[in-house]
Amino acid sequence: MTILEFLTLVPEEVSNTEIIGGKRAQVLQELKDGIPLVLSTLSSFLITTSSDTDVDVIVQQKALGCLQSWIQYGVDFEEVYLLIRQSMLFLGNEQLFRNAADVLLETMQQSSYAKYNTLRNDLLECFSSDEMRLKLTNCIAEEDDEVGILLAKLLTGFGETFTEYISDHLAAPSMIALLNMIMQLTDFPGYFPTDQEVSEIPLNFWYVLQETLFDDGIIPIRQQVSIVTDADDDVVVDRATTHSEHIAWIRQCGETAMAVYRELVSVMKRKAAFPEDSIWQSWPKGAPILAPGLIYKISILFFQDLEATMFCLKSICEEIPPDENTYIREFFGPKVLGRLPTNGDFRLQNTTLLLMGSLAEWLKLHPEFLPPVMNYIVPCLSVPRLSMSAASAFSDICDTCRESLTDELESLMHSNIMQKVVESVADVIQVLSPERAIAPLMALAGDILQGVGKALNAIEDASIDSREIILAQLQYLSACCRGIQSPNDDYQSLSARNSNYDNFANGQLETLYAKVDGFQQFTSAIYSSVQQIATAWRDDEEIMKALTHFIEAGVRAINPLLTLSFDDLIGLIITSYQATGFGCWLHTATLIITVYGGHEANYSRLCNLLGSLTERTLGFIGSIEGIEEFVHEIFRGNWRHRVFTIDSLL
Repeated sequence: MTILEFLTLVPEEVSNTEIIGGKRAQVLQELKDGIPLVLSTLSSFLITTSSDTDVDVIVQQKALGCLQSWIQYGVDFEEVYLLIRQSMLFLGNEQLFRNAADVLLETMQQSSYAKYNTLRNDLLECFSSDEMRLKLTNCIAEEDDEVGILLAKLLTGFGETFTEYISDHLAAPSMIALLNMIMQLTDFPGYFPTDQEVSEIPLNFWYVLQETLFDDGIIPIRQQVSIVTDADDDVVVDRATTHSEHIAWIRQCGETAMAVYRELVSVMKRKAAFPEDSIWQSWPKGAPILAPGLIYKISILFFQDLEATMFCLKSICEEIPPDENTYIREFFGPKVLGRLPTNGDFRLQNTTLLLMGSLAEWLKLHPEFLPPVMNYIVPCLSVPRLSMSAASAFSDICDTCRESLTDELESLMHSNIMQKVVESVADVIQVLSPERAIAPLMALAGDILQGVGKALNAIEDASIDSREIILAQLQYLSACCRGIQSPNDDYQSLSARNSNYDNFANGQLETLYAKVDGFQQFTSAIYSSVQQIATAWRDDEEIMKALTHFIEAGVRAINPLLTLSFDDLIGLIITSYQATGFGCWLHTATLIITVYGGHEANYSRLCNLLGSLTERTLGFIGSIEGIEEFVHEIFRGNWRHRVFTIDSLL
């Protein structure tokens, strides 16, 4: 055991240790000279027949680990082949199975070994043998995840290493047997929304094989197939001696591929479907992809199959080109979308909504389908079980298809008000000219201001949680500001950004908006609401952070409708910071100085702002009593609600 431990560590240490000067060449040569002795030692433990004692098994396990280490180091295939062959035999030994599997996995990862047909053929014979198929059957019957993971890694490791060979020999009996085993592992008991480590391992192999089958011309199946040649330009006819036989073989491989992938789709649909209630309720919270819901028992099988199909389609949306013009339009047409249930089956509806959002890029090039899509999504926004999926789809489509949705603004305005939806509607408004944008923007923000007003009027009513309502409405106003911000804003140059800020700060945009009826009244309402919130909840840091976040979002959106005037902003920041000293007001002041600092006419007011903030901050820092009180508050656990935070002090 000591010898094996030493021999295992040597190649690892030599590979990872930096050896100075000419010593490295000397050490490497010593290793090379010692390889025959190492392999001979391993052979004495692995190939020589020994009595079946626990000691022998432990030694053999250690010897296999040592062999894995030298294969990883890069021993020539010819030197180590007999030991690799012996490792294949050990797969039938329960006590050595894991160690032997690790050796073979390491073997298949060596790119220099992949060129040896002997290795490939021996591995295929081993993996598709009756013994391995029996091990797989028992593993599935017992739901043995540990063995299943190793089998999946072995078989898919072979598949990913020799994909070209599999593609060319797909119709061979041994290859069909191998693919059937991989399919069984893909269909390992369980469902994808929970931990499915065994089933997930083969997925990349199926993807790589599909790509290879297309590249090699195996699929789609054609009536005429050209001659396939290898690197030396020789015709590849391993099993066929004539051109016509070769064409027939390729067609047979193509038909096999189609049968395999049809079965794979069935497996994926089955594993992606929602399970029966007993299994569903046993899953840990947060495991399922979609929210649970009741399902009509009569139609449960139909809906599960349909929902799984939708989920599988959603999973490949990234690969669907936006200009695809045949199959997706069928989904959005009357034959599918027009016949989907609009109530009752929440699982199916959730998946349908998420699928719609994933196809936003396709809808951008096919705007004629937007009305029925939005008509399906909008009612779902007010259904609690569907609201999250609906809001996600609504947001994705509004953001991507904003230019095509301007005619739908009126109906969108009446959708359920929630933060993501507000931002999505504002996304659509953003593409309009200022003259066309102000009316729907006033309507959208006006609904939110009404909520603010009701909360302010109900402060004294103990039955109404005015604070939570104010927080929510401020978040909606911030979302509205984010939506009307240009989507390209983050990618503009500094000079372009400053130019936009200058046009906003010098009053040009305000002059343009001021001509619209209701502008002055609306901005007055914004100022009145902000002032009342700042007064009523002055000592509530969370609300003040939400308020300053809205103020900053309005300034970044450079839209005069949702921002205070420059003088009002200065006054509000000075008054609020003097009263409470929350650090969020310093952050807002930084943005105000950045935006308005490019105009000399603003210098005096900005200097007053900076002076007031500095005096207040330094006054606090210089106060021993203030610092002591602050430290005491920290130790009492109240620091989150104190006047200053550590960030603002720094």
